[in-house]
Amino acid sequence: MPNNSIFNFDEQIELEETRKKVTKTAQKKKKTSKAKKADLEQEHFIGENEVKHIDKKKLEKIKKEKLKEKRTKEKELAKEQKRQDKLRIQRAKQTKKARMTEEQIRRNRRVKTFIKLILLLAVIAGIIIYLMLSPIFNIKNINVEGNTSISSEQIISLSKVQKETNLFKVSNKDTISAIKENPYVRTVEIRRTLPDTITFVITERVATYMLEYGGSYAYIDNQGYILEISANPKEGLSKITGYETSQDEIVPGNRLCENDLEKLNTVLRITASAKTNNIDSLITSINIENSSNYTLFMETEQKTVYLGDCTSLDTRMLYVKAILEKEKDHAGEIFVDMNLNEKYPFFREKV
Repeated sequence: MPNNSIFNFDEQIELEETRKKVTKTAQKKKKTSKAKKADLEQEHFIGENEVKHIDKKKLEKIKKEKLKEKRTKEKELAKEQKRQDKLRIQRAKQTKKARMTEEQIRRNRRVKTFIKLILLLAVIAGIIIYLMLSPIFNIKNINVEGNTSISSEQIISLSKVQKETNLFKVSNKDTISAIKENPYVRTVEIRRTLPDTITFVITERVATYMLEYGGSYAYIDNQGYILEISANPKEGLSKITGYETSQDEIVPGNRLCENDLEKLNTVLRITASAKTNNIDSLITSINIENSSNYTLFMETEQKTVYLGDCTSLDTRMLYVKAILEKEKDHAGEIFVDMNLNEKYPFFREKV
């Protein structure tokens, strides 16, 4: 029993001390709470005057300004982001291009060039189709220029071009070939004048000499082309005799044989030298049979001239002119066919 009484007394003392501690803690919390409340009241009061509340309109304005500033910053950030993305794409392309081999680059260029060419051809084809189908370009006028020996009607007939044919359906190659069937036509140029006119510009061959052909005469130009067969000699043309071209080959449009063409070049030189000395009109015939001794016949002067191989031709022609003047009233032969360094030309009167 005594032991139990002592134990209870001690427990009571301990409980009392615990109670005091709890009370002090509670009082301390209460004081702290009061102090906080006092501080809050101090926020609204300075002395006896209460602090005024912020104006709502002003606060709203500040909010709008901050919102605007925020949106501006967002736009700037978006813009900068877009710029960065663009730069990144460019860098990626450059990097890709840098990694491409030269062969790939050339292949890409070829593909692009091919595509451009295809598009260009398509455009050209479209234009051509339009031009060839449109009645606006049907021929209304056919003109001929540069012709003297051949009539315009002959040229148009040879061309086979008819009015109301589309201007662009006329084939240059076929038309030129058809017109040049006439031996007098040397060249043909086709000019188109939009919308409805076609013009044939002709360059003609000119008859320069004539060949005795049986009982007729074959006119030739200075290139040896046979232009026409006529029963009558052409006034003002010298005859060429002693040629090798066969009778069967004397056909308009044909050309003299090779040997005759070579001799024709010498004949042209003779004519040019005679013209320089003003005696070309006296030559009525030139014999080319012997290339070592070309022979001229001057019917009005009743003289025959033996030129030899035509070396030193201008000197020989000066001798011929001098003898013609000296022996004007005498028929005969003039010899200049020798070596002029060893012998002198001379005249032999006809007996």
